[in-house]
Amino acid sequence: MGLVCAALALAVPSSAQVYTGRIDVTVADTTGAVLPGVTVDIAGPQNKTAATDNKGEAHFLNLPPGTYTVAAKLSGFGDYTNKNVPVTAGTSVPLKIALGVGGVATQVDVSAASPTIDPKKTATSTNVTYDELQKVPSSRDPWVVLQTVPGVIVDRVNVGGAESGQQSNYQAKGASGGDNTWNIDGVAITDMSALGSSPTYYDFDMFQEMQVTTGGADVNSATPGVALNFVLKGGSNTPHGSTRFYFENQSLQSNNMPADLKASIGGKSGKGNRMDEYKDYGFELGGPILKDHLWAWGSVGRTDVTVLTLTSTPDATFLKNYAFKGVGQVTRDLRGSFTFFEGIKNKFGRSAGPQRPPETTWDQGGPTKLYKGEVNYVVGNNLFLTGRFAHVVGGFFLTPEGGLDKNMVYSDDDGIGRFSWYEYKTNRPQDNVSLDANIFKGSHELKFGFGYRAADVDSSYTVPGNAIITYYDGYPNMIAEVTAWNHFTGTSAKYTSGFIADTISKDRLTANIGVRWDHQASSVLPYSQKGNSILPTLLPDLTGKAAEDVVVWNSIAPRLGLSYALGEDRKSILRASYSRFASQLNAGQGSFFSTVGSFRGVYFYGVTDTNGNKTVDAAEIAGMEVGNWYGFDIDNPANVGTPNHKVGDYQTPMTDELVFGADHELMPNFGVSGNVTWRKFTHFNWRPVQGLRSDDYVQLGTFAGSDAPVGSYSKPYYGVTAATMPANRTATEYIDREGYSQRYLGLELSATKRLANRWMARFGFSTNDHREYFDGVNSRTDPTSSTANPNIDGGQVLRATGGSGKSGIYMLLPKYQFILTGLYQGPWGINFGANMLNRQGYAMPYFRDRVATGDPLGNLKTVLLVKDVPDFRLPSVTSLDVRLEKEFAFNRYRFNVDLDIFNLTNSATVLGRQYNLRLGTANTVQEIMNPRILRLGVRFNF
Repeated sequence: MGLVCAALALAVPSSAQVYTGRIDVTVADTTGAVLPGVTVDIAGPQNKTAATDNKGEAHFLNLPPGTYTVAAKLSGFGDYTNKNVPVTAGTSVPLKIALGVGGVATQVDVSAASPTIDPKKTATSTNVTYDELQKVPSSRDPWVVLQTVPGVIVDRVNVGGAESGQQSNYQAKGASGGDNTWNIDGVAITDMSALGSSPTYYDFDMFQEMQVTTGGADVNSATPGVALNFVLKGGSNTPHGSTRFYFENQSLQSNNMPADLKASIGGKSGKGNRMDEYKDYGFELGGPILKDHLWAWGSVGRTDVTVLTLTSTPDATFLKNYAFKGVGQVTRDLRGSFTFFEGIKNKFGRSAGPQRPPETTWDQGGPTKLYKGEVNYVVGNNLFLTGRFAHVVGGFFLTPEGGLDKNMVYSDDDGIGRFSWYEYKTNRPQDNVSLDANIFKGSHELKFGFGYRAADVDSSYTVPGNAIITYYDGYPNMIAEVTAWNHFTGTSAKYTSGFIADTISKDRLTANIGVRWDHQASSVLPYSQKGNSILPTLLPDLTGKAAEDVVVWNSIAPRLGLSYALGEDRKSILRASYSRFASQLNAGQGSFFSTVGSFRGVYFYGVTDTNGNKTVDAAEIAGMEVGNWYGFDIDNPANVGTPNHKVGDYQTPMTDELVFGADHELMPNFGVSGNVTWRKFTHFNWRPVQGLRSDDYVQLGTFAGSDAPVGSYSKPYYGVTAATMPANRTATEYIDREGYSQRYLGLELSATKRLANRWMARFGFSTNDHREYFDGVNSRTDPTSSTANPNIDGGQVLRATGGSGKSGIYMLLPKYQFILTGLYQGPWGINFGANMLNRQGYAMPYFRDRVATGDPLGNLKTVLLVKDVPDFRLPSVTSLDVRLEKEFAFNRYRFNVDLDIFNLTNSATVLGRQYNLRLGTANTVQEIMNPRILRLGVRFNF
């Protein structure tokens, strides 16, 4: 108990992940008697030597993924050599060695010891190996790899790299995308301001392996989201390297615009959204500086992606990446490494699309840098220590192509922006320190860890022109949003946590028992905001105060996993686990408590464009009555003494998970598995208007009509009354959303065939059911059904996502998703690869916005017109990519010529429509799949 308390008093980064593997060796003679003192050597990406203890065991931890040779020697016994022991990230290879008496060497092939059949495995995870990353056709970014993992749902379809210039949104098993985590070589790098996002982009050829975890009892996983861990390549005693060049352009592309859409959305080109040009090139090189003591590796890569939207607006992205890793073996027991990574993104025309013409798009820039140090130390045979430090320099800027001197139209009568857009700048540095330990004692393996993470965010939004945002309301009628000219936020977050776990092995039974504690806190920094001279009284210049620990989340999360091996050969394993997870806190969560307020603005309705310049001017709102406002107390707009909002009673958002599963090795190198996952999500935090709950709302009327394709509808809408109207309508309270919960139930099946006997494959299937529940008046406020809150008790959870130039994407977890990746190595060096995805389409939640309801809290509302969110779905998506490869081999050297075909069937599946039936563009197609395209590639490696 004292050790548990000591470990929990310390801290570990909340998203640390295991990026190495291990080999657990047990040596016995031919009678089964264990042999202590046996010298065991491993050679491969890393070389190590150990002697077996009195139980005949030797453990090799922190091994980079790859294939190892294991040798065992003991005087008076035959030598043992095994040249094919595969290791993957986050897995252990249990290797049993039997030494015979005498001098005859023993050669054993244990390549069938699949990492998927691992009795110590506690996580629901998928390892995507180097062979699959390189030999299966893909768009060469992490998000397309994620969609091949059972249970992971990605919001967009990336044909031939067309979406690689912008991040995808994704989720798994009901967890919010904000709970996703990103890690490089075990260090958390998740953007804590845009939760769940990566802070950078990557050179695909710098990865040795990718590990994706979606649940399970591993105490290293803090959140219920998808944990993605990149394993970088590194140097070894054997020099190695590679270079590549991939190319696509319009001459290698088909046209998939259907005839029925060509007239309406094809424009002058008669084509859909498509690739203009794609190039991906670079090299990586590694090897020994001083054999057996010092190694180095580095890479340089560049990816250029230019796409054209339905309106032929270009969106050009240029990604540059540099990486370096140095590793030194100081003594037999002490090893150190240093890693540097820099990702630079320059983008011109970000967010280009049917609703964002060129002048409203952004030009983006800004590098992200990672500095990481690691030390591994072995004490005796049974204590393994790992310490890490990392510093991330993050941030970027978005500058509108229309400039900051023009006024801005957010939406005309067709939902299209005009003239310019706002500017955004942000800095997001992070620091991360950790120490982990593994201790072996009898049948127990104890691990614990501690550390600290800090993430600061300072961001500014600048509204162009006169800082009046215009919305058309049947031009020349308009709505004016007068804002502060500059919105600035500054926050600081601290993350500390600790874990301890014990793995107990008793014959066929393995038990994993653990617990972790997390402490997360978001604070507000002092900062100033420039107001608006058009409304100097309502929107003055303000300077706010700092506020420490505005939101603090504390959690204790127990973990329990059990596995039992069946059969004489123990090739089948039954598993069960219970886990509790805490969500991760946004670094800017406490920004609402600033005495300035993050955003301030005033609305004027019924404005007329009297001078015909298509935007609202100051003179056109002069003398008008304020219609609505946000971000400040209108009775005291210059108040900076006390926050406009308050913090009430809240708890840490939690997820409880049960997993029941089984693994089975069908044949050497071929394993299958299945899992049933149940989850319940509770203690959601929210910020309703102070004192308002659902019983304060009454039905004010019914919005009825008939619109294609919904047909007739009659939807009630609600609002407050004079008696329940709060004195300060903009004052909110941060509290627990009492009575609101979500439930997830899903099945996932997978089969993995490692590369052997000239072929490999990975198959996955998942089915999902994700629902939300409202219990009591405190579980919601306004009962009006909208896209943001369908407000259907027991209904399916709807999540809206977006991205650069994307149509509105409403993710409703599909009832089915199939994935298949594979490779066949044919004769004469001719190889065939394939990558297939099939899933149910996402929701089409038709709605109308700006519905006048008479609610004094907010007259104009968005009303969901469908009866239930699954009533209308987009067509199912099928994407098939294939590769034909010719390999020329010369000793250790390999030269490959690749022909990849993406969207082989030239599908034109509709991926998005205009769901706002108020607009003139209602129900029009906004996006289809990119057409079939050929990618030419050459690769050289040794």
